[in-house]
Amino acid sequence: MKEYILDTNCLLRYLLHDNIAQSNKVKKFFSQALSLKISIMIPIVVFTETVYAMVKLYKFERIIVADKLKTIVNNAYLEIERREILLQALTQFADSNFSLIDLLLYFEAKKTDKELLTFDRKLKKLNI
Repeated sequence: MKEYILDTNCLLRYLLHDNIAQSNKVKKFFSQALSLKISIMIPIVVFTETVYAMVKLYKFERIIVADKLKTIVNNAYLEIERREILLQALTQFADSNFSLIDLLLYFEAKKTDKELLTFDRKLKKLNI
């Protein structure tokens, strides 16, 4: 089975449908992954870059971005790096002012029972 790693540009084209040819190409790959013909892995960094682009550059609301990305993360046929932590972070991201990266760090520390070393006072006080 052929294995792929999806990059941010592919995920953005798929979500934004701003380049139909590229969006359709990604849909085809997802369909092949669903049929177990190929494997697609999406690293966590792709999600952080996608959030940045959609919120800062394309001006989407956080809740819309979080919902779109949670739909992707919940697809069992895609290999998602740190799926559980990413879902927790995206859920909180929708309704908070924290960056996705801060939330990923918070939930990683919480899951591994480690203290988060940070100078960010707001992040230190976070208790979800």
